[in-house]
Amino acid sequence: MHQFVHQQSRALSQDEMERFLKEHSYGRLGLCLGDEPYVVPVAYGYAQGTIYFHSARQGKKLDFIKKNNRVCFEVDEWQKGWASVICYGTASLREDVEAKKRCFELLTGQKLDEEHLQNVKSCIGIIQIEEMTGRCSADFSREGKG
Repeated sequence: MHQFVHQQSRALSQDEMERFLKEHSYGRLGLCLGDEPYVVPVAYGYAQGTIYFHSARQGKKLDFIKKNNRVCFEVDEWQKGWASVICYGTASLREDVEAKKRCFELLTGQKLDEEHLQNVKSCIGIIQIEEMTGRCSADFSREGKG
């Protein structure tokens, strides 16, 4: 029989959690409708307590958010040790140029012109974070991270 040793871990500070969210670009969006949970990976951008992601203008993810906008968002890393951040909050959906501009600037690091953004056929999800928790293993290393 195998025995697993529980590794020592510590809580991440607010600054560490925010830096972690800024350094990564993929996370898992947790949704729930009635008794059906749904978790989906998304590309995202983070700035000032808000997570931005884009989506097709229809589908299961949007159906869930429209009926229950309470969400959970998780990002993790398993390189040298492990770390994870979990965010709780509410999601809103927008299709206006300003929301697209902010989202795609965070995702790509580039400013797109307004005409191009008007033609982008996507919906922008905006998660306003209400609570955030994070933990990492004692041997987690930030080597090579800014």
